[in-house]
Amino acid sequence: MTWYLYIVALMFIVTGSFLILDTDKARELSQSWLESGNYRLWGVVAAVLGILLAVASFWSGVVWFLFLLGLLVGGMGIFIFVGKEAKVAPLIRTWGSISDRGLRLWGLILVVTGTAILSWV
Repeated sequence: MTWYLYIVALMFIVTGSFLILDTDKARELSQSWLESGNYRLWGVVAAVLGILLAVASFWSGVVWFLFLLGLLVGGMGIFIFVGKEAKVAPLIRTWGSISDRGLRLWGLILVVTGTAILSWV
């Protein structure tokens, strides 16, 4: 399962770098995703990735952080999948209306988290 941790770490670093370096293109991509309205599919994807991260955390040096991160991502995915449209849509719209500074901050958080995961595997 260490291979999954490497994939997640690289995915975090690449996504975070993209958010930092090309914020306008990242905003365009997120807006196209938001307009598609297919939230349930993304909820399933997030739930599966989160559960796999929680399981793979036992093969890392810092189990508690990755386990909690996996539970958080998995819980978010389950909420998006199971939640009513009236509660999920405002949350998705709030994420979509984040400022450029907010996107860059999330990019920085993702890069740091991905680097930390790489160092803990």
